[in-house]
Amino acid sequence: MKMNSQLRHLDGQLETLLGYFLLSIFQEGRQVKKMCNSKLCIVEFVILIFIKSRMNGASPNIQLYLGKHEIVGVVTEVGNKVDKFKIGDKIGVGYLVGSCNECENCSSDLENYCPGQVLTANGTHSDGTITHGGYSDLMVVNEHFIVRWPDNLPMEAAPLLCAGVTTYSPLRYYGLDKPGMHIGVVGLGGLGHMAVKFAKAFGTKVTVISTSLSKKDEAIERLGADSFLVSRDPEQMQAAGGSLDGIIDTVSAVHPIFPLLNLLKTNGKLVMVGAPEKPLELPVFPLLSGRKLVGGSAIGGVKEIQEMVYFAEKHNITPDVEVVPMEYVNKAVERLVKSDVKYRFVLDIGNTLNKTRDTSGVLSPFNFSRRVTGEKDVQFKVMYCGICHSDLHQLKNEWSNSIYPLVPGHEVVGVVTEVGSKVEKFKIGDKVGVGCLVGSCRKCENCDNDLENYCPDMILTYNGGDTDGTTTYGGYSDIMVTNEHYVVHWPENLPMEAAPLLCAGITTYSPLRYYGLDKPGMHIGVVGLGGLGHMAVKFAKAFGTKVTVISTSVSKKDEAIDRLGADSFLVSRDPDQMQGAAGSLDGIIDTVSAIHPLLPLINLLKTNGKLVMVGAPEKPLELPVFPLLLGRKLVAGSGIGGMKETQEMVDFAAKHNITPDVEVVPMDYVNTALERLLKLDVKYRFVLDIGNTLNKN
Repeated sequence: MKMNSQLRHLDGQLETLLGYFLLSIFQEGRQVKKMCNSKLCIVEFVILIFIKSRMNGASPNIQLYLGKHEIVGVVTEVGNKVDKFKIGDKIGVGYLVGSCNECENCSSDLENYCPGQVLTANGTHSDGTITHGGYSDLMVVNEHFIVRWPDNLPMEAAPLLCAGVTTYSPLRYYGLDKPGMHIGVVGLGGLGHMAVKFAKAFGTKVTVISTSLSKKDEAIERLGADSFLVSRDPEQMQAAGGSLDGIIDTVSAVHPIFPLLNLLKTNGKLVMVGAPEKPLELPVFPLLSGRKLVGGSAIGGVKEIQEMVYFAEKHNITPDVEVVPMEYVNKAVERLVKSDVKYRFVLDIGNTLNKTRDTSGVLSPFNFSRRVTGEKDVQFKVMYCGICHSDLHQLKNEWSNSIYPLVPGHEVVGVVTEVGSKVEKFKIGDKVGVGCLVGSCRKCENCDNDLENYCPDMILTYNGGDTDGTTTYGGYSDIMVTNEHYVVHWPENLPMEAAPLLCAGITTYSPLRYYGLDKPGMHIGVVGLGGLGHMAVKFAKAFGTKVTVISTSVSKKDEAIDRLGADSFLVSRDPDQMQGAAGSLDGIIDTVSAIHPLLPLINLLKTNGKLVMVGAPEKPLELPVFPLLLGRKLVAGSGIGGMKETQEMVDFAAKHNITPDVEVVPMDYVNTALERLLKLDVKYRFVLDIGNTLNKN
């Protein structure tokens, strides 16, 4: 059984773990399966894991911490002695996945108080291994510790499995569930809002007690509390003295409990479910004078959790949550520390983690949502998207910057389906294109000069960081939403499958223009005859220059001259040919990404000649300086192009009937296409037919 990815919590940071290391996690699960006599279920967690507010670090002897413990999913496999569940059942797993099954607590359905309980995350199995929680795509759990999840209870209500039972259990056990009782709830956070909802469902009168008056409207108008007390207001607290049958205290900060005890009636009960780090001061006299008690409660046993889930279903009780993708987990944790959520984050594991790509580079379907179309945004249906060689690098994390899940594609052509209220350049039905970037600062000198491609804050079309902190997803998708500034008009007479113009095209067009290598009669060299090289030949010929293709392979000569129209061909490994052409070229566009010598190329240049690199070798090349000095030659680089120049290039291509040579393939062929691209088995670009195949797959 292979996992795509998991998360670890080390030194307060969540990181993606990939690769074969993860197999040990489920090998562990297989071992446990045997030990438990096949009383286990394997669960694919299609949705959703809750990010708990107290992110406890791993203990010193535990190097890996995989959260967490409010988990809802669908059964994918069961052991041969499983009685309660079958494949396809919706189920939930809470705070614990094991107990001794022998002690008095276990016999009384109080596994949560078993001295030998096994926590879902960061616990220790009987075999000494560490448990790993639900920030993962699969789990293996003994059936006793699984609850049924009702069909009409939303799966994103996963926090019921901790926050829910943590407040439900004390209301039930301490007898604070009788209609007509008056219950206080201290704190209005993740636990507090659940306590209010359950107490109201039991038919009690509820008073929320908080230090913050700003929560009053939320408590009464939205959650249905009957009254509100500001705990810092002594007059309010005094006036409410002796009015409450019980209080559920959800606060984890150190706070005085004397004012709370004064709110209780005779025989009143103050139940702590928050866990302050330091002991609280306990005034004994109020307990004596009113036969009051201060008690505690922690989660619930499996039987009670099942009861709670059914009660929540019956009374339509769900936690208030913000569902976020797996990639947002670190941002969610940061926001959680600032209490910037109402009231819980829930991770959409099924739609994001399961489809997270690892360095294998293998793609599979991935459902995600684009942002709502903003006032300056253009939404368009993707029709075609080119497969660039850089997609391979990113998918395999060869540049050590890949963010998973990764949706490639930056040669994208489609049709506008929606425009924002302030969009001026486009209308519904327009053909449009998006290339390598979808954002920039719009303030720097480069942006002012229409060089957004050199902006320090450029936002890449995929695997980039957007302004809202999310990761950008590219054109291997059915819909895109992009600010109109980064969208180009696609000419009617230019085939939409010519999408590679938006990367390969502009990458070769721009240096020819900027370095002045576009003058009729010039002699231009093109090194390499692949996706970039064949475009450089086409543009250089359209500019009226003489073109020589330079390649290590003589087999490409006929292709270069007979089909692409180059004027001559040099085999770079033939010293006689290279010597015979010395000093003949005004400029060279070098498209090769492999390590290769520059001296033979520099020798081909005339005085003032220019060698422009557009390929990106992984390691530095050796630069011989002396030939530069003798002929005032230069070696330079160029990376894609700005938006104005990209539009100019597309219009030029339409005018001169310039299109890349492509092989159009359906979406389900994408992995085969990537394999073939790796072997250079394509002339010269693959283009995905998104519009006609992705939706059908």
